[in-house]
Amino acid sequence: MNTPISPVAWETYAWPIPHGDGQIPILYEDEDEGDMGEANYHVLADEILHIGLIEFLKEHRPKCQPFSNMNLYYLDGPPHPRTGSAPYVSPDAMVVEPYKPLPEDTVSYKIGRDGPAPLLAIEVLSGRSGQQRDLTEKAVTYRQLRIAEYILVDITGRHLPEKLLLKRLEADGEYHDFRDADGGVTSELGFRLVMEVDGLRVVETATGHRYARPTEAETLAKAKRAAEEQARQERAARDKAEQERRHEQAAREKAEQERRHEQAAREKAEQERDALQERLRQLEEEAKRRDADSDLP
Repeated sequence: MNTPISPVAWETYAWPIPHGDGQIPILYEDEDEGDMGEANYHVLADEILHIGLIEFLKEHRPKCQPFSNMNLYYLDGPPHPRTGSAPYVSPDAMVVEPYKPLPEDTVSYKIGRDGPAPLLAIEVLSGRSGQQRDLTEKAVTYRQLRIAEYILVDITGRHLPEKLLLKRLEADGEYHDFRDADGGVTSELGFRLVMEVDGLRVVETATGHRYARPTEAETLAKAKRAAEEQARQERAARDKAEQERRHEQAAREKAEQERRHEQAAREKAEQERDALQERLRQLEEEAKRRDADSDLP
């Protein structure tokens, strides 16, 4: 796909989000779950999303920031009965456009305090998804928060056979499902998610550039080092060849100079020989004339 990246108008609520008729679910995502951990494929998918989005946004949407597994606070209350926490969700990945750049040590994002609602939320489905309600209450929550796009990723295909699904907020205020012909999904932010044979990949929509996965970083680094070493060796070989060429050129020029000197010396010797022979001829003629003159009576 080569669709140009164009600005998107994102509808968001100001803080605090109104309770309205109470349809916004009150979620405290991790307060009662304990430390269950995630499977390696889930962690790797999170890393692929985070690194890919960092690289994409840095180049194409520098005002936006991606965050992974960060608490997204969306209501002042009611507080959690045990911990006192305000309601929150923790998207596996989200893209926000804060009022001002957030520092690297940011540990939570609060709608209204830090910026408007996220432009995008992504959830990677796993064995915990039923408990985390990625497919149900969180979808309702994201819709009520007016998060323009919600992407579901299922690496295993156990919960979502197609593995990728994009829910986009339409003019009717509801999420509508989208999926590309190749099974990938295309965000209006300008990137795609595709499921390749060996896993999830972030791709730039306009150019088709495939962002490297974290597991590929060392391979790419080694390839880069090898390419740089090869280039260095080729430069050294070219420099050596150029130096040898210059030495050979200098040797040829020296030999040519010596040849010219020898040629000039030969020509001078020949000139001196010719001059000497001419002088001898003249002397012989003079001697003959003197002899002739001496024989006269």
